[in-house]
Amino acid sequence: MTVNPMKTLKRSSLVILLAILVGGISASPLFAQEYKEAYNAGIEAAKAKNYDEAYTKFTTAAKLARQEGDNDIAERASKVAAQIDYNLGKRALDSNAEQALQRFEAGIELYPKYSNNYLGKALALKRLNRDEDAIAAYEELIAFGEANNDTEAVQEGQKGIRDHYVYLASSALGRRAEPTAAEAREALGYLEKMQEYVEADADTYFYMAAANNALGNYDEAITLADRALEMHKGSRTDAAKIYFVKGEALMYGGNTAAAKEAFQNATYGSYKSLAEHYLENL
Repeated sequence: MTVNPMKTLKRSSLVILLAILVGGISASPLFAQEYKEAYNAGIEAAKAKNYDEAYTKFTTAAKLARQEGDNDIAERASKVAAQIDYNLGKRALDSNAEQALQRFEAGIELYPKYSNNYLGKALALKRLNRDEDAIAAYEELIAFGEANNDTEAVQEGQKGIRDHYVYLASSALGRRAEPTAAEAREALGYLEKMQEYVEADADTYFYMAAANNALGNYDEAITLADRALEMHKGSRTDAAKIYFVKGEALMYGGNTAAAKEAFQNATYGSYKSLAEHYLENL
């Protein structure tokens, strides 16, 4: 399973950020105090799309406002600076993952209540092939979501962990047309590891079923395929792969009638020709 991280990241752009800031400037007169002047200078720099300058002004405003006990300005300035970190990190993700990581980590330190930077951090670590650190970052995102009643953050963290281990399992099973027993056990190992962090989903059970087919554990494969079908929420075409794996398990186990029924439900999408082949020859 290949995940496009730019699609995974929550929608947040510099254009949206600028709109927020412009909305604030009309209601915010220039103040005499230094930190308020820095805050307003940050707004002006953002309007001019000079985000490095805006970042400097907002971080300065946050620091000075905190010293003066103005927690409102400190909070607002820190939040906008963290949003700039996120947006610049997202821009750098494809070309310079290390730089992106630094941005996301800086954003978390500035304003720990902004979830996008936790997700960005995990994705940057993945790009750097620091998989264990990426899993820890996804756990951090889940913890953030649970602490802040942010269901979306929890789901994104769980998805990131699942996608990582499901990808490893599918890669192990997909190295050749007929996976070896060693490859099947490798896939199962990844999926078992995944369940130390998050609960299994339909894809998990599908790949577990496929691995058990390769190991000749047909009854177990059928049970796992049925679990996958119970949890599946996609289209009939998406479900075809699960029915196909179930059909193979039934066929190898000698239950021809049930295998035909399963293969009939697999005659969609990329599994259509294979399922029809079995139906014609059973």
